[in-house]
Amino acid sequence: MSRKARILDLIECSTLVLILSLLLGLLLPGPAESTEALITPALMIMMAFSLAEVDMIRAIRSSGILKSGACGILLNYGLLSGLILLLSHGLADESLRQGFIVMAAVPPAVAVLPMTRILKGDMSLSLCGEISSYLASLLLMPLIIYLFSRQTGISPLYLLQISIVLIIIPAIASRLVRLLPINPILPINLGFFLVTYTVIGLNRGALWMGWGDVAWIAIARTFALGSAVLIMARLAGLKESQAISCTLLGSFKNLGLAAAVSLLLFSPAAGLPAAFCVLAESAFFILLASRDHAILK
Repeated sequence: MSRKARILDLIECSTLVLILSLLLGLLLPGPAESTEALITPALMIMMAFSLAEVDMIRAIRSSGILKSGACGILLNYGLLSGLILLLSHGLADESLRQGFIVMAAVPPAVAVLPMTRILKGDMSLSLCGEISSYLASLLLMPLIIYLFSRQTGISPLYLLQISIVLIIIPAIASRLVRLLPINPILPINLGFFLVTYTVIGLNRGALWMGWGDVAWIAIARTFALGSAVLIMARLAGLKESQAISCTLLGSFKNLGLAAAVSLLLFSPAAGLPAAFCVLAESAFFILLASRDHAILK
């Protein structure tokens, strides 16, 4: 096997890529300031390649946009947001509580679709759930932030712009990307590396603050709820691919958006919950990717 082939094999291993990005973010955070501007383009590329092999019209028709969309909203905004608000309600530190409120208000992670692609989940279910949740976020995000923190200032137009940039444009681009002779896993994993490294690197110093108050919530809202959704989906008789999609929709939030909005509306400390949950979500994905159904090399 050539050196180039070995390198490609390593990049295709999602678990290895995520572990490396976490370690570098903690040990060598300096370059993260330079890569911060690349997060949005990376998310767009990841989304485009994730949708490259999906017949979106057939996917929406086959899964039922209303049924799958309602499932996505229930899992992400019902179960996950509800648990986040419940667990963080009694926090003594107001800034940390505000950070969790913003986290509960944001839609699912854009990376849900790339993760679904890697874990061989149900792309139709994840796609419909993602689109519906982002449309619902136009109302739910400012409403949740206002009701629980009494803060206004989140423009629905701003959220619409996010949906266009991170979902609609990549969906259109995916029709062209599918013509490229590139294994989709390669750009998806490289995007995971860049985004995870940057978020961890930028918040490395803050990660050591407030550990006791935040870590247990991050673990509960990610590992405990995600595992519970996976188990319940299997007990309900869903296919393994559908169980994976439900698990991702029920445990992953758009933490990049949560961190940005927290810093915009509140204090720097309000961004700490998002930084902690990046670690928890990355670790949970590694756990899922290490299972038999994952793509491992």
